[in-house]
Amino acid sequence: MNVYTAFVNGLAILLCSGVAAAEEKAAPVLAADPLASSGKVAMFLVLVVGMIFLLAWLVNKTRAGQWAGQTGKLKMLAVLPLGTKEKIAVIQAGDQQLVVGITAHQITTLATLDTPLEVSENQPASFAEILKMAVQK
Repeated sequence: MNVYTAFVNGLAILLCSGVAAAEEKAAPVLAADPLASSGKVAMFLVLVVGMIFLLAWLVNKTRAGQWAGQTGKLKMLAVLPLGTKEKIAVIQAGDQQLVVGITAHQITTLATLDTPLEVSENQPASFAEILKMAVQK
């Protein structure tokens, strides 16, 4: 045997014994318990669904506050969408009602109504009502 092969064999034995020692020191791999992981998944699912309901409730409260807070001098009475970014709206400013055209770049007064539109005091449907209707379908 020559010096080179003896060196390679000695190095291989040294590396193999180092790898074996490292494997002995490493913690044994635990088998994944399917019930434990499903419990975590269920917990996160409940958390995410709870956050969805919380955010829906928050949006409902803020939107209701916006619509209920329109008792001042300006009110939007009706809106007719014409395209993705264009619409026509009827706005009450004090005692006058204005028809305005709204685009992405500007708002233009189209007309002033001589005979005002009748204003219905319908409140927007709450999230709970919409959810009940969706569940009943």
